[in-house]
Amino acid sequence: MHDYLFVDYLASVSAPIDEYLHRCLTAVTPGSGRDRYLYGILNEFISRGGKRTRPAMAMLACEAVGGDAHKALSSGCAIEVFHVAALIHDDIMDSSLLRRGEKCVHIVHGVPLAINAGDYALGLVCTIVVRDPLIDDATKLAVLDIIGEMSQRTVEGQALDVGWVRDDVYDLTPDDYLDMALGKTGFYSGIAPLTVGAIVGGGTAEETQALEEFGKSISIAFQIQDDLLNIIGDEQTTGKDYLTDIIESKRTLMVVHCLTVAEPADRERLIGLLRLKHDKTMDQAGEILELLTRYGSLDYAREMARGLITEGRSYLSAVRGSPARDIMASMAKYFLDREK
Repeated sequence: MHDYLFVDYLASVSAPIDEYLHRCLTAVTPGSGRDRYLYGILNEFISRGGKRTRPAMAMLACEAVGGDAHKALSSGCAIEVFHVAALIHDDIMDSSLLRRGEKCVHIVHGVPLAINAGDYALGLVCTIVVRDPLIDDATKLAVLDIIGEMSQRTVEGQALDVGWVRDDVYDLTPDDYLDMALGKTGFYSGIAPLTVGAIVGGGTAEETQALEEFGKSISIAFQIQDDLLNIIGDEQTTGKDYLTDIIESKRTLMVVHCLTVAEPADRERLIGLLRLKHDKTMDQAGEILELLTRYGSLDYAREMARGLITEGRSYLSAVRGSPARDIMASMAKYFLDREK
């Protein structure tokens, strides 16, 4: 199978997706106070790029079940706007410096305006769906129900991610990580876009369930790959802060695995380093990375991600054969092979 099918598809739909996103933020006079302090901030952030995988996934799922992909554009963009809000707020929580190769919104505009911009984006999510003239009211309610659960589960996952660090929680298993990642990333980066696309497209219950399971597997693999890139990539490639997950003592799958398998003395050393949180030096961060490497935690995470991609692709057999289904199979591999 052509491994770049999804890359080609993204290139073909990125322009209408970007146009739709910006159209949601053009309600005020350019240069006005509202534009300068709110709409312009969000427009600039969106203009930085981003892969636009979530709207593309919704459109693909819609097409894969026999629907008109364009009808899923608004629902997919609503989820993308949720993603924008999550990134802005997460960067504040994590004290991040870079996002998409540039300074984070809160660094450029200050924390209050950044929080406010994220809040507005969250409020815009449902409005985008409700005001779409292309889908009927019953479909809108079904889409909003999915988005509501997505919002709940994402915030739950984020609470675990942040709370484990705050409270020095170390007795975690890989299953704990997978549950957290399912909430933090799985719903808005896989399950919700594919499910709403299938709903808008009028898919069967079997197809919708299959796409939901596909989204669950590949999105967790996406998060694992994201965690790996944070420690084996670099700022120039990823457009994000390098090693920030280690600096912040995040409980990534690699860290959880190492805590589970390390010899007692090394486990205690790792816990001691994690307790330092933001106060650790780059040398100490490097020591954590050395432990993760020595105990095979990076390889463990890679194998877990590969297994999830293989599992995810198996669910696509329940979806009718089509070019859109082939593109989704390509998308699964793209999630694993990406470098940013």
